[in-house]
Amino acid sequence: MQAKKTLGVVETPQAEVQSVDLAELNGKLDTMLRLMEEQLMLQRVGLLEEGHVLRFAHGGTQDIALSLPNAQDDFVQRTILKSRSFYEGRLLATVQGLNLIDATTTVCDIGANIGNHSVFFGKVLGAKQVLAFEPQPNVYATLCRNLELNGLTDALAYNCLVGAKSGRGEVAKFNPRNLGGTAFTPAKDGSIPMVALDDLIDANEMKALGFIKIDAEGMHMDVLTGAKKILKTRKPALWVELLQRDNAHPEAAKMLEGFGYTSIQIGPNDYIFAAN
Repeated sequence: MQAKKTLGVVETPQAEVQSVDLAELNGKLDTMLRLMEEQLMLQRVGLLEEGHVLRFAHGGTQDIALSLPNAQDDFVQRTILKSRSFYEGRLLATVQGLNLIDATTTVCDIGANIGNHSVFFGKVLGAKQVLAFEPQPNVYATLCRNLELNGLTDALAYNCLVGAKSGRGEVAKFNPRNLGGTAFTPAKDGSIPMVALDDLIDANEMKALGFIKIDAEGMHMDVLTGAKKILKTRKPALWVELLQRDNAHPEAAKMLEGFGYTSIQIGPNDYIFAAN
């Protein structure tokens, strides 16, 4: 729409003025809402127990305790604190409904973060044992604390990467507002130890291995490559995060088909693979 000119004065159409005013108002409202949300989050953080511990009931019967030392900034911890429930609760409930984990199952949680899934596997699903792998030292410390808080004394936590072969790795991408999104890469002289699951296959704690969860921020193929003996001989069920934006599913599915696996999708980026 052209503006009208009268005696050298440009008159802005009323509809355009209203549009500008609404955009400015919406911007101010968005800013106000964000500030209110941050204030509410600060209040929630301030109400955590000593040690930044949140307690909540799951399923009306089980008392869960999770330490959330970075809840003010980290995406996963903020989500847990805001919802007062497990992160990715719907996915966890779907896995529970598939009956893949019971009291005879050892579970590997690769990319365990602060132990949200490990605690669910061990305390809610009653897994025989949980082996949790988390390479970030500060996050690993919180993982160990959360296993302890929930009485998972038989769980084992490893401060290392899981890859195609045992060696070393390093951080490739770090975001302090999403610790679970930290990405790693193999590196000969890296500062982080890395283990292949096949190198643990004869360990006593691996003998009942029946389920592996892999959330490795792009290293899923490395993890699977380093577990070929396990895939061939143990046939554990797998829960793998495969990002749509990376078109990650076809490559993983093709590899696992060779070991007799088929997949079902349980979320936009999550798949369960089970051997036929």
